[in-house]
Amino acid sequence: MVDEKEEKRTIFSMYMNQLIGNFGSGLASPFIPYYAAALSFTSSQMGILQASSNLFPNIFQYIWGKVSDLMKKRLLFVVVGGFISSLLYIAFIFVKSPYIVIGIIIAQSIFSAMVVPAWNSMIGQVSKAEKRASFIGNLSFYSNLSMMMAGVFFIAYAYYYHYNSITVYFIPFYFAGIIGVFASLIMLYASERKDDYKKPEGLSLKEMLSSDKDFRYFLFAQSFYNFFMAISWPLFYITTVDVLKATFLEIGIINLIGLIFTVPFLRIFGKMIDRFGTKNFMTLSRFIFIPVPLAYGFAHSLNVIYLITAVTGFSTAISNIAFTAYILDSAPPEKRGIYIGLYNSFLGFITFFGSIIGGYAAQFFSNIYGLYYGLLTMYTISFTGRTSGAFLFLRVKERRKYPGRATLS
Repeated sequence: MVDEKEEKRTIFSMYMNQLIGNFGSGLASPFIPYYAAALSFTSSQMGILQASSNLFPNIFQYIWGKVSDLMKKRLLFVVVGGFISSLLYIAFIFVKSPYIVIGIIIAQSIFSAMVVPAWNSMIGQVSKAEKRASFIGNLSFYSNLSMMMAGVFFIAYAYYYHYNSITVYFIPFYFAGIIGVFASLIMLYASERKDDYKKPEGLSLKEMLSSDKDFRYFLFAQSFYNFFMAISWPLFYITTVDVLKATFLEIGIINLIGLIFTVPFLRIFGKMIDRFGTKNFMTLSRFIFIPVPLAYGFAHSLNVIYLITAVTGFSTAISNIAFTAYILDSAPPEKRGIYIGLYNSFLGFITFFGSIIGGYAAQFFSNIYGLYYGLLTMYTISFTGRTSGAFLFLRVKERRKYPGRATLS
């Protein structure tokens, strides 16, 4: 049992972990695909990289989530997974081979997957249902604020580093590793409540899906939508680096713009979701992301990328809160880890194949029509699928009652 003092200590540790740890990851994780593009990855290799970073962290979340629920050791998974995955940022400094880079990403993904289901289980422990979205919004606020600070640091570093050499990425990778390790160790100050746990039953995939039809439909809608998101993900970096010729500094600006238009709205949307529910906000976020691939496809300058990144910042703020809150609303307390793991595993499989297909198909069409029109073909397919998938969310059912009501006109 954790008393009030220990619970406050746990919440403090979680905030500090987000504030410090995401400053470190903000120096590195957004720029790994650009680092790969600078290493001259082909479209197919970019597809493999993106697919691997989608599949392995997500599929292992199902495994780690199930184990953490059975062991009732969420805090251990947060510390160990965060420690090892952060340390692996430093490994990028020593390799240039595309497939070794992908191998490091896979290893990092496996260990980072330990954190997510356990972390969200802890959120479920320390937050009350009626204030859960606000708590998630606050955590996301500090997390993204820290990443925004890292983005400012990155831009200043890029401005004063006058060379476009591949070595420009090395210092951010090194600091990301050291800072991430420190943030993971901060969680040793936290405590874990165990008195509200009972032994979880019905943890098999078949039992979970058959017993919860509403959650099953939610998984279907999100998986369909994310497949068509994923086919364009590896192509965004090729458009940015190879078509629009973005510099190291401009890449940093793109990342920072996204954070500037996400961070201020996290607390606002957290409070709104606590009042009006998750469904309509999830649906709204899906519609906002629809035009992104066409914006990249028709972009002839980075100003278009800056604009679309700003617009989708709002949707990112919604997504950071609404989807996690919906899953925690759906999951029994003893199954929070496995529900998060199941959700992310489904998305991992779907986005893995989406990114692989997107990368190889773009390379195929580029060989026929040239790079610009080859990419545009895949962007058009992504746009069409996203549009269809967004309408599926109109049938998603809310999992609990909220004090207010909001409808999409």
